[in-house]
Amino acid sequence: MRFLAAAGLILFISCSNTGQDPNTINFWQFWSDTNTKPVIERLVREFERENPNVNVKVTDLTWANGHEKLVISFAAKAPPDVMELGSDWVAEFAANGLLAELESGLPESYLYPAMWNDTLYALPWMLDTRILYFNLDLLGGVGMGIPQTWDDMAETCARIDRLGEDYFGFGCNSAERHRLYKKFLPFLWSNGGQVLSEDGSSARLDSPEAIRALEYYLGLCDCGLIESQRRLEEYFREGRIGFVVSGGWLLRRLKLNPPSFKYRLVEFFTPSGDTGKSFFGGEYLAISADSKKLEAARKLVEFLTRREKSQALCDAAGFGFPPYGNLEGTDTEVAAEIRQLEHSISNPPTPLWVDIEQDIEDAIEAAMFRHGTASEILTTANKAINAKLESYRLAEKD
Repeated sequence: MRFLAAAGLILFISCSNTGQDPNTINFWQFWSDTNTKPVIERLVREFERENPNVNVKVTDLTWANGHEKLVISFAAKAPPDVMELGSDWVAEFAANGLLAELESGLPESYLYPAMWNDTLYALPWMLDTRILYFNLDLLGGVGMGIPQTWDDMAETCARIDRLGEDYFGFGCNSAERHRLYKKFLPFLWSNGGQVLSEDGSSARLDSPEAIRALEYYLGLCDCGLIESQRRLEEYFREGRIGFVVSGGWLLRRLKLNPPSFKYRLVEFFTPSGDTGKSFFGGEYLAISADSKKLEAARKLVEFLTRREKSQALCDAAGFGFPPYGNLEGTDTEVAAEIRQLEHSISNPPTPLWVDIEQDIEDAIEAAMFRHGTASEILTTANKAINAKLESYRLAEKD
């Protein structure tokens, strides 16, 4: 049945691209909510006025199945000319020769997720990170200030959890694709752990640093609530969770509807209290290598990634930053986000990331429900990832 569904989608994609106006480029993107979609439409109209011989057909994707649709479109030989990719997807498509090469003078750290074999295959459109949100009233209510070390944070979570069944120390994500791993990796990186070796040839999830990070994360979950990202953010806004990990969209919601308590955004820290590392990610724009309208596609990508166009998207979304240096915070909380962005790293660029990501998320979920010790579960995940890496190397040799 899955094959038939995929085959049907391939047929649909193939048919939908036949008879296409030769002056039309297809642009697939993910911004379809009521705040951002009008901005996307406005930017496309501006581009068409600036390039009167080019029309842009916009197709909306969802995060639930957008990756699958892109994969199928390439398999059907009918990909979009321009596509929005999550920063952790670029290497997958680039390694398979599906994306056109690009050039940019933006900061190297912003381009890192879009590099494969020292070649650039996508341009950053907007950037964001993950940061810790603290409920200052709950912290003060249990006699604690802003934690300075991992031990401080664990103790604070435990005290809040003991307030009663309506309160939780930490917001622990349930299994949600493309989300859960972004909440754990900052703890792993801040503890000196790695997902892969520097050359990407082997997994490092069985290291003492990685195991300790997961043990600590599980300790926070024991004093917290396991729920979806949206539900955790609702509980936080209701003043019932001491700490959550989230992105800039939560700050936007807190500003639009101020809660009854004081809150603070704080960068991740190491066990001893030094500056830690968080997840660096964002939305990137890429071009199909087989596009028959490469010149027009490049113009569209260049247009949308201009600073003022990127800023317009960030303003509409209410979070994120344009991919340019010299960012300035408009207030204390935004300034904290910028500092965290500057101390964030991307997942290692690898064509296998989507599979590796799933292995990490499966391991975290198994550990949360005590299907083994942190060491046992990460060792199993490490073996699975190494097997995938070895299979990929053998396939490359063939």
